[in-house]
Amino acid sequence: MKQHGRSMKNKHLILLGAAVIAILAIGFVPRGGSAQSTLAEEGAGLPANKYADCLSCHDYRQNHHPVDIPPIGEVPFPLTGGMITCVTCHFDDHETGGANFLREGPYLVQRDICYKCHHQEEYKGMNPHRMLDESGGLRKIVGGMTVCVVCHEGTPNPDVDRTEDIRLRADVGFLCWRCHPPMVNALFQAQHLLVEPSLEMLRNLERKETELNVLLPLIPRDRVTCSTCHNPHQKGVIRREAAAKGADEPDRLRLPSPRLCFACHPF
Repeated sequence: MKQHGRSMKNKHLILLGAAVIAILAIGFVPRGGSAQSTLAEEGAGLPANKYADCLSCHDYRQNHHPVDIPPIGEVPFPLTGGMITCVTCHFDDHETGGANFLREGPYLVQRDICYKCHHQEEYKGMNPHRMLDESGGLRKIVGGMTVCVVCHEGTPNPDVDRTEDIRLRADVGFLCWRCHPPMVNALFQAQHLLVEPSLEMLRNLERKETELNVLLPLIPRDRVTCSTCHNPHQKGVIRREAAAKGADEPDRLRLPSPRLCFACHPF
Protein backbone atom coordinates (compact mmCIF):
# COMPACT_ATOMS: atom_id res chain seq x y z
CA MET A 1 0.00 0.00 0.00
CA LYS A 2 1.03 3.64 -0.11
CA GLN A 3 3.08 5.20 2.69
CA HIS A 4 5.20 8.33 3.46
CA GLY A 5 5.40 11.30 6.14
CA ARG A 6 4.48 15.04 6.97
CA SER A 7 6.18 18.41 7.72
CA MET A 8 5.88 22.01 9.06
CA LYS A 9 7.39 25.44 8.52
CA ASN A 10 11.17 25.87 8.55
CA LYS A 11 11.12 28.03 11.68
CA HIS A 12 10.09 24.96 13.68
CA LEU A 13 12.79 22.67 12.31
CA ILE A 14 14.97 23.13 15.37
CA LEU A 15 12.55 20.80 17.15
CA LEU A 16 12.59 18.05 14.59
CA GLY A 17 15.44 15.87 15.73
CA ALA A 18 14.66 16.00 19.41
CA ALA A 19 12.04 13.25 19.28
CA VAL A 20 13.89 10.93 16.92
CA ILE A 21 14.73 8.78 19.90
CA ALA A 22 11.11 7.72 20.21
CA ILE A 23 11.58 5.34 17.30
CA LEU A 24 15.30 4.59 16.79
CA ALA A 25 15.67 1.02 17.97
CA ILE A 26 19.05 0.48 16.34
CA GLY A 27 21.77 2.53 17.91
CA PHE A 28 19.60 2.64 21.04
CA VAL A 29 21.66 4.15 23.87
CA PRO A 30 19.56 4.18 27.04
CA ARG A 31 20.71 5.65 30.30
CA GLY A 32 22.63 3.40 32.66
CA GLY A 33 24.23 0.04 32.01
CA SER A 34 21.90 -2.58 33.43
CA ALA A 35 19.47 -4.55 31.30
CA GLN A 36 17.03 -4.76 34.21
CA SER A 37 14.03 -2.50 34.71
CA THR A 38 14.08 -0.35 37.83
CA LEU A 39 10.45 -1.38 38.38
CA ALA A 40 9.74 -5.00 39.15
CA GLU A 41 7.14 -6.31 36.75
CA GLU A 42 5.30 -8.09 39.56
CA GLY A 43 5.29 -4.98 41.70
CA ALA A 44 3.96 -2.91 38.81
CA GLY A 45 1.04 -5.30 38.40
CA LEU A 46 1.75 -6.10 34.77
CA PRO A 47 1.21 -9.78 34.02
CA ALA A 48 2.44 -10.94 30.62
CA ASN A 49 -1.08 -11.21 29.22
CA LYS A 50 -1.60 -7.45 29.59
CA TYR A 51 0.37 -6.87 26.40
CA ALA A 52 -1.85 -9.33 24.54
CA ASP A 53 -4.86 -7.48 25.90
CA CYS A 54 -3.62 -4.28 24.26
CA LEU A 55 -3.27 -5.90 20.87
CA SER A 56 -6.78 -7.29 21.01
CA CYS A 57 -8.01 -3.74 20.30
CA HIS A 58 -4.96 -1.75 19.20
CA ASP A 59 -3.22 -2.99 16.04
CA TYR A 60 0.06 -1.34 17.01
CA ARG A 61 2.59 -4.19 17.00
CA GLN A 62 4.53 -2.46 14.21
CA ASN A 63 3.52 1.08 15.12
CA HIS A 64 4.84 3.57 17.63
CA HIS A 65 8.00 2.66 19.50
CA PRO A 66 9.51 -0.73 18.52
CA VAL A 67 8.26 -3.48 20.83
CA ASP A 68 9.25 -7.04 21.69
CA ILE A 69 12.89 -5.99 22.08
CA PRO A 70 15.06 -6.00 25.23
CA PRO A 71 16.54 -2.65 26.32
CA ILE A 72 20.31 -2.39 26.22
CA GLY A 73 20.52 -0.40 29.43
CA GLU A 74 18.46 0.50 32.45
CA VAL A 75 14.96 1.87 31.90
CA PRO A 76 12.68 3.45 34.52
CA PHE A 77 9.52 1.74 33.32
CA PRO A 78 8.34 -1.89 33.63
CA LEU A 79 9.19 -4.60 31.12
CA THR A 80 7.14 -7.65 30.19
CA GLY A 81 9.24 -10.79 30.15
CA GLY A 82 12.31 -8.57 29.89
CA MET A 83 10.94 -6.93 26.73
CA ILE A 84 9.72 -3.44 25.86
CA THR A 85 5.98 -3.60 25.16
CA CYS A 86 2.99 -1.26 25.03
CA VAL A 87 2.66 -1.25 28.80
CA THR A 88 6.26 -0.17 29.27
CA CYS A 89 5.30 3.41 28.43
CA HIS A 90 1.50 3.26 28.73
CA PHE A 91 -0.78 2.49 31.64
CA ASP A 92 -3.41 -0.10 30.91
CA ASP A 93 -5.96 1.74 33.07
CA HIS A 94 -8.33 3.36 30.58
CA GLU A 95 -10.47 4.91 33.30
CA THR A 96 -7.98 6.89 35.36
CA GLY A 97 -5.01 7.24 32.97
CA GLY A 98 -3.92 10.65 31.67
CA ALA A 99 -3.41 11.80 28.09
CA ASN A 100 -2.44 8.76 26.03
CA PHE A 101 -2.03 6.91 29.35
CA LEU A 102 1.68 7.79 29.44
CA ARG A 103 3.59 6.80 32.56
CA GLU A 104 4.58 9.65 34.87
CA GLY A 105 2.44 11.96 32.72
CA PRO A 106 0.87 14.19 31.75
CA TYR A 107 3.77 15.80 29.88
CA LEU A 108 3.76 19.42 28.76
CA VAL A 109 5.77 18.28 25.74
CA GLN A 110 4.81 14.70 24.91
CA ARG A 111 8.26 13.70 23.64
CA ASP A 112 9.69 14.38 27.12
CA ILE A 113 8.76 10.82 28.02
CA CYS A 114 11.34 9.68 25.45
CA TYR A 115 14.11 11.29 27.48
CA LYS A 116 13.31 9.06 30.41
CA CYS A 117 15.36 6.42 28.58
CA HIS A 118 17.20 8.21 25.76
CA HIS A 119 19.83 10.95 25.97
CA GLN A 120 18.37 14.19 24.66
CA GLU A 121 21.74 15.74 23.84
CA GLU A 122 22.54 13.03 21.27
CA TYR A 123 19.53 13.95 19.15
CA LYS A 124 19.14 17.66 19.73
CA GLY A 125 18.89 19.61 16.50
CA MET A 126 18.67 16.55 14.26
CA ASN A 127 16.51 17.38 11.21
CA PRO A 128 15.18 14.28 9.41
CA HIS A 129 13.96 16.44 6.52
CA ARG A 130 17.50 17.53 5.65
CA MET A 131 18.72 14.32 4.07
CA LEU A 132 21.62 15.28 1.79
CA ASP A 133 25.09 16.41 2.80
CA GLU A 134 27.21 18.99 1.00
CA SER A 135 28.40 16.42 -1.54
CA GLY A 136 24.88 15.24 -2.35
CA GLY A 137 25.18 12.00 -0.40
CA LEU A 138 22.89 10.86 2.37
CA ARG A 139 23.64 12.53 5.70
CA LYS A 140 24.87 10.38 8.57
CA ILE A 141 23.58 10.69 12.11
CA VAL A 142 24.05 8.88 15.43
CA GLY A 143 26.04 5.66 15.04
CA GLY A 144 26.92 6.35 11.40
CA MET A 145 23.40 5.54 10.22
CA THR A 146 21.79 7.49 7.39
CA VAL A 147 19.18 10.06 8.38
CA CYS A 148 16.66 7.91 6.46
CA VAL A 149 16.39 5.45 9.35
CA VAL A 150 14.78 8.09 11.52
CA CYS A 151 11.57 7.09 9.73
CA HIS A 152 12.47 4.08 7.56
CA GLU A 153 13.35 0.59 8.77
CA GLY A 154 16.36 0.68 6.46
CA THR A 155 17.87 3.05 3.91
CA PRO A 156 15.68 2.94 0.78
CA ASN A 157 17.17 2.85 -2.69
CA PRO A 158 15.48 5.68 -4.62
CA ASP A 159 16.69 4.27 -7.94
CA VAL A 160 14.64 1.10 -7.66
CA ASP A 161 12.27 1.32 -4.68
CA ARG A 162 8.65 2.24 -5.16
CA THR A 163 6.01 3.16 -2.58
CA GLU A 164 5.02 -0.45 -2.01
CA ASP A 165 8.66 -1.38 -1.30
CA ILE A 166 9.10 1.14 1.51
CA ARG A 167 8.95 -0.04 5.12
CA LEU A 168 8.51 2.57 7.84
CA ARG A 169 9.39 2.29 11.53
CA ALA A 170 5.87 3.18 12.65
CA ASP A 171 2.56 4.56 11.53
CA VAL A 172 3.10 7.72 9.46
CA GLY A 173 1.13 9.91 11.85
CA PHE A 174 3.15 8.74 14.83
CA LEU A 175 6.41 9.42 13.00
CA CYS A 176 5.31 12.98 12.30
CA TRP A 177 3.91 13.67 15.76
CA ARG A 178 7.27 12.94 17.36
CA CYS A 179 8.20 16.45 16.26
CA HIS A 180 5.14 18.16 14.83
CA PRO A 181 2.07 19.09 16.87
CA PRO A 182 -1.37 18.13 15.55
CA MET A 183 -3.10 20.48 13.13
CA VAL A 184 -4.30 23.76 14.60
CA ASN A 185 -7.67 23.23 12.97
CA ALA A 186 -8.98 20.28 14.94
CA LEU A 187 -12.08 19.94 12.75
CA PHE A 188 -9.99 19.77 9.58
CA GLN A 189 -7.79 17.13 11.16
CA ALA A 190 -10.76 15.04 12.30
CA GLN A 191 -12.21 15.16 8.79
CA HIS A 192 -8.99 14.07 7.09
CA LEU A 193 -6.44 12.24 9.23
CA LEU A 194 -6.94 8.46 9.10
CA VAL A 195 -10.20 8.97 7.23
CA GLU A 196 -11.05 6.48 4.50
CA PRO A 197 -12.11 8.35 1.33
CA SER A 198 -15.37 7.45 -0.31
CA LEU A 199 -15.33 5.41 -3.49
CA GLU A 200 -16.03 8.58 -5.47
CA MET A 201 -13.06 10.32 -3.85
CA LEU A 202 -10.77 7.35 -4.48
CA ARG A 203 -11.66 7.34 -8.15
CA ASN A 204 -11.11 11.09 -8.35
CA LEU A 205 -7.78 10.74 -6.55
CA GLU A 206 -6.53 8.07 -8.93
CA ARG A 207 -7.61 10.13 -11.93
CA LYS A 208 -5.89 13.27 -10.65
CA GLU A 209 -2.68 11.39 -9.86
CA THR A 210 -2.49 10.39 -13.50
CA GLU A 211 -3.55 13.77 -14.90
CA LEU A 212 -1.18 15.79 -12.71
CA ASN A 213 1.62 13.22 -12.52
CA VAL A 214 1.69 13.32 -8.74
CA LEU A 215 1.70 10.70 -5.99
CA LEU A 216 -0.77 11.22 -3.13
CA PRO A 217 -0.08 8.11 -1.05
CA LEU A 218 -2.58 6.51 1.30
CA ILE A 219 -1.71 4.17 4.14
CA PRO A 220 -3.09 0.63 4.61
CA ARG A 221 -6.85 0.32 4.33
CA ASP A 222 -6.80 3.34 1.97
CA ARG A 223 -6.71 5.99 4.70
CA VAL A 224 -5.51 9.58 4.48
CA THR A 225 -2.42 10.48 6.51
CA CYS A 226 0.10 13.32 6.85
CA SER A 227 2.14 12.25 3.82
CA THR A 228 -0.89 12.07 1.57
CA CYS A 229 -0.64 15.84 1.28
CA HIS A 230 2.90 16.58 2.51
CA ASN A 231 6.20 15.33 1.08
CA PRO A 232 8.72 14.92 3.92
CA HIS A 233 11.75 14.47 1.64
CA GLN A 234 14.40 16.96 0.63
CA LYS A 235 14.47 17.93 -3.02
CA GLY A 236 16.82 15.65 -4.93
CA VAL A 237 16.28 12.56 -2.78
CA ILE A 238 13.35 11.03 -4.68
CA ARG A 239 14.04 10.16 -8.33
CA ARG A 240 10.50 9.45 -9.52
CA GLU A 241 8.91 12.73 -10.63
CA ALA A 242 5.40 12.01 -9.38
CA ALA A 243 6.65 11.02 -5.92
CA ALA A 244 9.14 13.89 -5.74
CA LYS A 245 6.58 16.66 -6.10
CA GLY A 246 6.22 18.80 -3.01
CA ALA A 247 9.78 18.33 -1.78
CA ASP A 248 11.01 21.60 -0.25
CA GLU A 249 7.86 23.39 -1.42
CA PRO A 250 5.95 25.69 0.96
CA ASP A 251 4.55 23.51 3.75
CA ARG A 252 5.89 20.61 1.66
CA LEU A 253 2.51 20.32 -0.06
CA ARG A 254 2.53 17.84 -2.93
CA LEU A 255 0.35 20.23 -4.93
CA PRO A 256 -0.34 23.92 -4.38
CA SER A 257 -3.54 24.71 -2.53
CA PRO A 258 -6.39 24.58 -3.55
CA ARG A 259 -5.39 22.21 -6.35
CA LEU A 260 -4.44 19.71 -3.68
CA CYS A 261 -7.99 19.74 -2.31
CA PHE A 262 -9.44 19.14 -5.76
CA ALA A 263 -7.36 15.98 -6.09
CA CYS A 264 -9.77 14.25 -3.69
CA HIS A 265 -12.82 16.47 -3.57
CA PRO A 266 -14.64 16.72 -6.90
CA PHE A 267 -15.91 20.27 -7.48
